[in-house]
Amino acid sequence: MTGYTASAQMMGQNNMQNQKQGMMMQNNGMMQGMMGNGMCPMYGQMMNQNMPMQKYGMMVNRLPNMQEQLSLSDEQVENLLDLQTEFKKLQIDHKAELRKKQMKLKSLLDDNASVSQVKNQMEACSETKINMKVAAYETAGKMKAVLNSDQKEQLKNMMMQSGGMMQGQGGMMQNRRGMMNQGQGGMMQNRGGMMQNQNNQ
Repeated sequence: MTGYTASAQMMGQNNMQNQKQGMMMQNNGMMQGMMGNGMCPMYGQMMNQNMPMQKYGMMVNRLPNMQEQLSLSDEQVENLLDLQTEFKKLQIDHKAELRKKQMKLKSLLDDNASVSQVKNQMEACSETKINMKVAAYETAGKMKAVLNSDQKEQLKNMMMQSGGMMQGQGGMMQNRRGMMNQGQGGMMQNRGGMMQNQNNQ
């Protein structure tokens, strides 16, 4: 009986821990979903530091394939594809440059280089990343110049709709999966404990 009581207490503690973890995961999922949908202003301000630049890369990748949605002419599609090809070539060069700089940074860290050397190399890596984003911004501007006023307005609305809402939904779905997996893991552990108690009895 003593062994059974101790095991029951441990099971109760495990159940409380699983419930607490589940509540924490649920709260995190709600917060991330709200943040992604623009319901949390402070988080939105932080995300605005990076997210506005990402939409230009998305625009460069998607715009040439939106002939039907935007009623693009064949000539417009051809011009957009040319701009996209130029950007991809430039992107390859930037990525190769970034890899070299990152390898140099790793070498400096392995050699216990001075703080100033590490800082300078980190700034060099950041500069290349900034150049990649600026290139996307510049290419997106050239692409928008190919569109007429109606197409530009339609593109703007489509980008707004497919931006924050999709990110928010993705965050909530990921957290739901995490909660389900964790909940199933906790249930399996509890079942295992119950089976072990029965065997001990």
